[in-house]
Amino acid sequence: MARLDPLPIGSAPELTQVFEQHKASGHYVPNSQLILQRKPKIVHALRALSSAVFDAEGEVSIGFKRLLAYVVARTAGCHY
Repeated sequence: MARLDPLPIGSAPELTQVFEQHKASGHYVPNSQLILQRKPKIVHALRALSSAVFDAEGEVSIGFKRLLAYVVARTAGCHY
């Protein structure tokens, strides 16, 4: 159970477009990002980190990175 409740999309106006684009691409916005709307700079930093990790020019293929992320999430009990 989260100690902080996720905020609805739109609570941080500067993130609304980011979250809507995320949803439009067929994904849902993780609760961690909805909670972190309280600190928009952290949301932007996490998204930048994710972009760097899933960079297509890396040595590991995108497909394997996604598979690894899936296995790790499922092992941790997450539904990402």
